[in-house]
Amino acid sequence: MRKGLTKGLALGLSLCMLTACGSSGGGTQSSTVAGTAAVAAGGETAALAEGTKPDKTYKLTVSGIGGSLNFLPIYIAQREGWLEEAGLEIDEVLFTNGPVQMESLSSNGWDIGCTGVGGVFAGVLGYDAVVLGSSNSDDGTQYVFARNDSDIVAAGTGHNALSADIYGDAESWKGKSILCNTGSVTQYVLIKVLSGFGLTVEDVNFIAMDPATAYSAFLAGEGDVCVLTGSGGTFKMLAAADSYTPVANGQMADSGLMCSFVANKNSYADPEKYEAMKILIEVYFKSMDWIKVNKEQAVQYCVDMNDENGSTMDVETTTKYLEADTYYTLQEACDMLNNQEEGSDNSVMDERLLGVLKFFISVGNYQEGDDDRFIGHTDGKLLNEVLEAAK
Repeated sequence: MRKGLTKGLALGLSLCMLTACGSSGGGTQSSTVAGTAAVAAGGETAALAEGTKPDKTYKLTVSGIGGSLNFLPIYIAQREGWLEEAGLEIDEVLFTNGPVQMESLSSNGWDIGCTGVGGVFAGVLGYDAVVLGSSNSDDGTQYVFARNDSDIVAAGTGHNALSADIYGDAESWKGKSILCNTGSVTQYVLIKVLSGFGLTVEDVNFIAMDPATAYSAFLAGEGDVCVLTGSGGTFKMLAAADSYTPVANGQMADSGLMCSFVANKNSYADPEKYEAMKILIEVYFKSMDWIKVNKEQAVQYCVDMNDENGSTMDVETTTKYLEADTYYTLQEACDMLNNQEEGSDNSVMDERLLGVLKFFISVGNYQEGDDDRFIGHTDGKLLNEVLEAAK
């Protein structure tokens, strides 16, 4: 775990973004929202400074995965000062993966977090966390790599039931040493890829490593296959086509993964923390809008964020990284919470998450009945209030 970059700066930026959608008073809120909207439309960040300064300042501890796309909006909000202007101070704590991130809930280590599906399940099933909604798709940065001289590559494509573009066949994958994070989206993608060959993790030598460690180890000659995600070497390895082949990815595996906001149940029940979360979420979505229309600046911020996280990426690689997944609008996030999945009693969001969880249950990563325990832990109230306040 890594504590915030600089506590005051991190807190100030994240808070500014959140206040833009909060409900801390009529005149203050409307002026802040207007300023943030101007920024999202491509205007100067000074537009926020023209808003009325909020009378009250809130504080939150916000967690995330270092260098991840779903933490970038908070990073930008911090650097632009939007959170501070909105009356929110945040303390930032970063982790290497979702399950580890959720472990700190046992000591109330943070109030709200940005995480992937592995963190969502670990938080809900292990710590009774509350899922507030989703921020972006998460199937564009998971890649499975083999060396070019691997028999998996030699076996070619067309042998996997999920996608004809996945390399290898059952025989070439059996017994391979695979470097992969455990309990995370990378393991989910790997399990799905193996299932397309009629295999399970029992048929390979699974070696648990976080993406950054797996990347370094694979470069050093360890393992036959590595599974990467996010900025943990994925796009660097894609650029090294003379040495490595992307034999599968999240989209080929039809993962349907999303990143989400998860709240500490105790913080969510606290009226002060709840209001602070509304500020954060409002600013977060405004920051994502800003990213979409200020791509060059967003790329540079992403480069800086990864440098600070110890994962250096050049501008070209970072540009591809930012384009790999899709940021949802606040309306889209609320629609997934509010709309019922066709043929199901669940919302669109819950049905997607339950589909992933049921797959994990079927391969033994979670227990029978965990899907029933998961139901009821999604609460769209906060995001819907933010959306209503922004209208």
